[in-house]
Amino acid sequence: MSTSPCVAPEWAARAGRLLELSERLAESGRRGEALDAAREACQVLRGLARLDSGTYLPDLAEGLSVMAARLRETRRRREGVAVSQETVRIRRRLTRHDYDAHASGLAQALCRLAVDLSASGDLRDALASAQESVDLYRGLRRDDPLGEETGLAQALVTLACCLSESGRPSSAVVTAQQALTVRRRLVRTDPEVHTHRLAADLARLAPRLRAVGYVDEALELAREAVGLYRRLDEEALGSCTGDLAGALEVLAACGASVGRRTEALETAEEAAALYRGLAHRTPALYSPKAAHALGTLARRLSDAGRHREALAAAEEAVDLARALTHSAPDTHLPDLADTLTVQAACLRDGGSLNRALASAREAVSIRRALVHSRPGTETPALAESLYVLAVYLYTAGQLQESFAMAWEAIDIYRQLVRTNPAPHTADLARALNILTLNLSRAGRAHEALAAVQEAVTFYRSLAQVDPTAYKPDLAACLHNLATCLGDVGDRSAALAAIRETAEIRRELAERDPETHAPALAPCLHRLAKRLAEAGHRGEALETAREAVIAYRGLARRRPEDFGRGLAGALGTYASVLEWTGRKADAARIRQEGEAMTEQRALEDSIRGF
Repeated sequence: MSTSPCVAPEWAARAGRLLELSERLAESGRRGEALDAAREACQVLRGLARLDSGTYLPDLAEGLSVMAARLRETRRRREGVAVSQETVRIRRRLTRHDYDAHASGLAQALCRLAVDLSASGDLRDALASAQESVDLYRGLRRDDPLGEETGLAQALVTLACCLSESGRPSSAVVTAQQALTVRRRLVRTDPEVHTHRLAADLARLAPRLRAVGYVDEALELAREAVGLYRRLDEEALGSCTGDLAGALEVLAACGASVGRRTEALETAEEAAALYRGLAHRTPALYSPKAAHALGTLARRLSDAGRHREALAAAEEAVDLARALTHSAPDTHLPDLADTLTVQAACLRDGGSLNRALASAREAVSIRRALVHSRPGTETPALAESLYVLAVYLYTAGQLQESFAMAWEAIDIYRQLVRTNPAPHTADLARALNILTLNLSRAGRAHEALAAVQEAVTFYRSLAQVDPTAYKPDLAACLHNLATCLGDVGDRSAALAAIRETAEIRRELAERDPETHAPALAPCLHRLAKRLAEAGHRGEALETAREAVIAYRGLARRRPEDFGRGLAGALGTYASVLEWTGRKADAARIRQEGEAMTEQRALEDSIRGF
């Protein structure tokens, strides 16, 4: 652009109008057009800054901040990082010339850069930017204690999120508490402005705390966010409905994490209903959120065993995402891949494994295309899709393809772990676990053992840092380790592994029986059989009895799911009783087990007829 000093104000006004237009378009969901308007504004401002940097460089920085936000909304993460970095460079230059005037702008730019870096997977630089932003704001507070506290609260929230993603849970929690302390102080000063911001902070922090194992704390934050948004939405009817729906989604996830399945389902249903209504009125803005909420609802319905309803919600989510993809593929292809993954899970849970494979394959195909067009930023999502497909292929008995998908996922995760271990170590362990199952079924026992031993090592280290999140995974992996050790003939080590598995599952079931008792019962049954084989009569008898008790409790509530397991446990208990000389007790227990087996066979034949 070529412009003279005399027309520069006109061009500056034009840039201002374009930025305002960009904001309005973004608010209505027209994100592609909003980005185009921001780009044009920045092009104008670059020309003006070249002409008169003293006057227009601050305006260019503001314009670039808007463009970075538009790029963030359209998931152009790499480009967004580049624009945010340019904004920071300009703010640093301005701050060197006039610290008092521009330090606050630099702190804000660093905070936004941290968000973009985190989204692109560059956690080290994200953490550094967030920390610098906090430090700047703290320095500003000393001169103006109240004036910069809003910025400080936001920077502390961003820093807490970066700490969570970097695998530093205790620091994340402390920083989150600091952020909320500042925000609550602001609410007391100006509730009209800061109550909404407090709710937003709570909703943003809750999933981060949940991710690092502080599930009870996360649940409380999510509940508070929902309560605040309800109040605000009632005070100004409809003003916060979208925010309320988003907070309800967060609350549903937090509730599910602590085993509150009924509450989680009810909350997810409300979130989906709210988003459906909003999408009907403003489809461009709310249809993506409705698709995501329907995916969340599908997961919660599946958790509750309501597989038909779960699949219906998942298919509705896929339909929404496909429609969005047709209108704006660059923006919404990740949404389609996400909803296809949920659909695949619902199809598998409902017994339609072939259809699940088709959805999972389509998700992988989309992720591959996204990685090709956006190298780096979509790679973790591709690895996740490959892992999911590997699991489904294994279940379907398609071992060769499952093996290939698992290895590809592992290769990607190893690269990710080398550069950024915190968020990807658990993913690598999961992928090694499914590789173990493939190798074991293929008869490659020693290779399977090596893979599962590596996975167990990862899960042990993760469980030490965050036992709530990773002890269930450690138990599942130890279960597979026991199998692999048995396959190579090391029975004493196999027994030790299944003993440890049972100890962990007992601990988990004691804290949350609804979630973990279904895994404890078969684990105890298996341990009882291994103990009997090893000649440990007394321990085998007690463990077999414990397995029967566990199965009885499960079968009373869900006989169709656990009746067969109870019959098997009764048979093992009877055998151990007979072995210990208690023949009368053994006969009575065996008769009960055989009667249950006959009843199950009769019920199956009736259903078949």
